[in-house]
Amino acid sequence: MKIKKISLRLLTTLVIGYMILAFGWWSYHLWCQNDLLFEARNDLLEARFTRKNQGLNLTQLHETAEYKAIVRQWSKGRRMIVAEALFFIFCLAFGLWVIHRSANREVTLARQRRNFLLSITHELKSPIASLRLALDTLCKHELPREKLEMLCRNGLKDASRLQTLVEDLLLAARLEDNWRPLAEPVDLPAVVRDAVAGLQIRFPKANIRAELATDFAPVLADRSGLVAVVQNLLENAVKYSPEGAPVEVAASRSNGHLTLRVADQGYGIPDVEKQAIFEKFYRLGNEETRQATGTGLGLYIVQQVVKAHGGNIQVQNNKPAGTVFTVII
Repeated sequence: MKIKKISLRLLTTLVIGYMILAFGWWSYHLWCQNDLLFEARNDLLEARFTRKNQGLNLTQLHETAEYKAIVRQWSKGRRMIVAEALFFIFCLAFGLWVIHRSANREVTLARQRRNFLLSITHELKSPIASLRLALDTLCKHELPREKLEMLCRNGLKDASRLQTLVEDLLLAARLEDNWRPLAEPVDLPAVVRDAVAGLQIRFPKANIRAELATDFAPVLADRSGLVAVVQNLLENAVKYSPEGAPVEVAASRSNGHLTLRVADQGYGIPDVEKQAIFEKFYRLGNEETRQATGTGLGLYIVQQVVKAHGGNIQVQNNKPAGTVFTVII
């Protein structure tokens, strides 16, 4: 005998429907019992009043303290039933809202994890395959100097890509474990130059313009965290911009705070997604159709590192196009 499977949504609807009907029935039952109790008390009071006065005078009866007490109890019973009904409806509505929000969050997290697995597979597979091909070529063939240097450069580029990916994964894991920054003097212009140099290897046509003073005072911050902030902001600006579009990075110091600004002239970020982009694994667009590579961890790492330093990050539209990220620490 085959048993037809019942979907979770249908089962939930049936359970909720049963709860509403059951509570409605018991509320109606209590309402009727409260009225019956009032009538019984009233009949008993009328019988006692009639024996005492040899006749029934409703006006006098309704003026007695006993009758008023019965009416108060009857009214109190009705109010209690109504209050309990409203409280039940509120609890049910709140519970449904919490369940709905949790279900949507789980669906979103599951989708983001799936996207992360797809992206991390691609991010790992491509440089590993490229490195393997380069090493295989070096082992099997005698190459002229020019081709040898080209293979080495490509290998270094892929190795740098893998190193950046691993560092992001490790930092993301540490950020979940109450990571605390280790403050030390950091040469911000040097960090920016290193990040630009690394991106120029991966993206030869990247057009990054850095505006930092040569005598920029050292910044008191966690070095690895600040490096991750600069690298991820610059990499996102390059990846999500047309090829060769200018990316500007600038920094300033005022009132003891560091302001780092990264502006691009890329495709921009819709207003409705300006907060979602900082969620772990979140990426704009669909994983199967988007062009830019990535894991969805970059901006999450940036926000968490900035928060750990007691700062904040702002996202604004650039003119005429693109996005501006401003970090204040």
